[in-house]
Amino acid sequence: MNDVKMVQTAGNRLIRTIAYQAEKIGYFCEAENISVNMAIHELRKSFKRLRALLRFYEEFPESRTSRLGEDIRNFGKLLAPLRESAVNIDLLDNDVAYNTLLPERKIKSVREILIQKNKNLLERGFWNNNLCGTMRDYFSRFENLLTLPSGEQPSKTQIYREVSQSYVKSITLYQQLPSNPHPEDLHSLRKKLKRLFYQFDFIKFFHPRYFKLKTDQLNKINDQLGNDHDLHVFHQELALSGYDFNSEEIFILNNQIEHFRELNQIKLYPRLKQFFTAVPAELDQKLERLLKLEKT
Repeated sequence: MNDVKMVQTAGNRLIRTIAYQAEKIGYFCEAENISVNMAIHELRKSFKRLRALLRFYEEFPESRTSRLGEDIRNFGKLLAPLRESAVNIDLLDNDVAYNTLLPERKIKSVREILIQKNKNLLERGFWNNNLCGTMRDYFSRFENLLTLPSGEQPSKTQIYREVSQSYVKSITLYQQLPSNPHPEDLHSLRKKLKRLFYQFDFIKFFHPRYFKLKTDQLNKINDQLGNDHDLHVFHQELALSGYDFNSEEIFILNNQIEHFRELNQIKLYPRLKQFFTAVPAELDQKLERLLKLEKT
């Protein structure tokens, strides 16, 4: 396959992938066969993928992708508290409910409060403000908003440069992690690695074997970074005064949640070290070879 055809293939694949994600958003805004909390989870995944892919357009002066990316980010921020409220219920059920050191009646009471919070957030933040209708209308014309006046699509070289920058930003954050990082430090790393994951996943067609290995590694890392963040948010939620925990129960909960975070990080750090074995220059050389870029 010659270079021109590969450029066209990459550009066409990119616009089809973006269009597909926009269609998915419309689908999950209307889907009646899944729970609203699951639909919100899927919507947020599509938002993150779209924002990662839109960065391939950054080098075009006439591109509106920065504005589009900011719009998508704002949609995601509106849905974040709704998603967190649903995850808090799952964490209570899976990680705390069977703690024999905590009164069963109090766990039951906390669960009822969390469920009610989730219902209230869905009512106010998803139904009453017609957020779903707004998102559906926005993404129904998304492909037209994205189209450049010149009709151009990103080239392999532009794609390469963006992926390279994503890797540099990710490895820099990783190398700057303190020995005992704050949960927000790990969350910042996760956001960069999510972007890199979606970009690697897109260029996988250039060399499926290599990029499948890298995306599989990133998928496990991002899951563990996500677990760490979820536990941190859950911890903050249970520390609120409305749950009526006494000081001893707060101490028990703190220890339990920190224990879960420690267990999670025992697996996380070796995987991060394994993923970041290549310095940026080495990855660049690998990408140039796999994408068959011509030397200038």
